[in-house]
Amino acid sequence: MDTYLIPLFFAVFIWWFSTGLVFMTDGRAPKARGWILIGVTVLLFASLIGVWLTRDMTTVAGAYLAFGCGLGIWAWNEVMFLLGYVTGPVQHALPKGTGAGKKFLLAAGTVLYHELAILVSGLVIILLSENGTNRVAWWTFGVLWIMRLSAKLNVFFGVANLAADLLPPHLAYLKSYFGTRRISAFFALSVTAGTVLAALIYHGAHGSAFQITAAMLVGTMMALALLEHWLLVLPIQDAALWKWAISPKSETRPVEPAPDTVKRNATVAGTP
Repeated sequence: MDTYLIPLFFAVFIWWFSTGLVFMTDGRAPKARGWILIGVTVLLFASLIGVWLTRDMTTVAGAYLAFGCGLGIWAWNEVMFLLGYVTGPVQHALPKGTGAGKKFLLAAGTVLYHELAILVSGLVIILLSENGTNRVAWWTFGVLWIMRLSAKLNVFFGVANLAADLLPPHLAYLKSYFGTRRISAFFALSVTAGTVLAALIYHGAHGSAFQITAAMLVGTMMALALLEHWLLVLPIQDAALWKWAISPKSETRPVEPAPDTVKRNATVAGTP
């Protein structure tokens, strides 16, 4: 039983703790951000090396190490986005009266560089673990990628709980691209597909200790990603889970206004 429970609880703890650490980057002073950038970049390269070193480690330790490497690479992408270093070419609020098609293109532009960075990261993981027998790093990164993209689309199309309070001030313009507080049909589709995928991953938790550990780690991350989806529609303040990490005095920066939508020298407060 421990073979199943230990990786499950480990994944839950790492998800909670690492997410909190990522949120902690939001309220740091400018000087501290430089050290954060150095720290996560060192973590990125250490994780990439770890993916290569563990590609043939089909042991319980190998599963945990590869899992951690996948999370480390993902953490670099998330921190770079939240700090505002890797976002997209569109860095202003949505102009009023924008049509649905153009809104989607502009919304995609706000995260374009971030998504390209994730794509490159995923390809590098695949290349490093090519022909290897331990694919846990890629499975972990892939699950996080698919479900985060699903969450972004759900927020764009509309969910009941937008959780806009989790955005750092310098990314406040993203709120203007959020959908309505009505749940879209895409939510049901994404949650159903995610549940099926999680069930398939957990179904593979049999065989050797490595296979069980790998499936439980990746399957639990999938289940937690589904939980994050449900928090988008349930009347629950998910920020409370990371209250210890979210700074109440985050730095603020004026949001760059959309072209031709506000008067010159007007202050943009984060929403159009």
